[in-house]
Amino acid sequence: MLFHTDWQIKESGILVLGAIAEGCSHGLTPHLPDLVDYLIKCLNEIKPLVRSITCWTLSRYSTWIVHNEAQQNRFLIPLMSELLKRILDTNKKVQEAACSAFATLEEEACIQMVPYLKQILETLVHAFRKYQAKNLLILYDAIGTLADSVGTHLNRSDYIELLMPPLIERWNLLRNDDKDLFPLLECLSSIATALQTGFLPYCEPVFGRCILLVQQTLENNGGDALTDKDFMIVALDLLSGLAEGL
Repeated sequence: MLFHTDWQIKESGILVLGAIAEGCSHGLTPHLPDLVDYLIKCLNEIKPLVRSITCWTLSRYSTWIVHNEAQQNRFLIPLMSELLKRILDTNKKVQEAACSAFATLEEEACIQMVPYLKQILETLVHAFRKYQAKNLLILYDAIGTLADSVGTHLNRSDYIELLMPPLIERWNLLRNDDKDLFPLLECLSSIATALQTGFLPYCEPVFGRCILLVQQTLENNGGDALTDKDFMIVALDLLSGLAEGL
């Protein structure tokens, strides 16, 4: 199935390979070097559905890929490079799958990502100019996960100058009652914790808005109580991130 000329059958084979990743991990291990090599090549398939399902399947094997340190140049680096390309894919479904897969890879790799931070940040920032509302939510998660994974290694002036402008631009565009503010606040909480004193230039306006969100929630006796509570919770989480980082 994996090598079938019919792309739909190939897609099904790749899906099955992802589905059995956990339950058949022991039996698959001897075959993973060749399978992962093949799957990385499939990220460049013509059909978007093949590219998107390949992103997901590779994410299912991220633990094996990351911890196979002896062959990092063979697996981790090519996979990271190809996923970054797919994050900027012209197809929205592929963008979504690649961004989600990359977040999974970040969680596994942690500080192994540090040498490639510039390339990663350049790609994620570029994605801000391509992505629309739905995929932006996944992009926030990928950025927040990156911050959680590499921690203070993100606190460099060149990284901050790359990362913060698009986030602050988005921050300024969103109204206080916009639900799209939730994932952005969560993302900024991770970034504030990672950047520590590097977040100081952004601290005052972020702190002020979080306090305002909390005050508005406490003063609002009507409306959607659950939504109002959510605004207060994410604002308090970000304030906690600021306190932890500074």
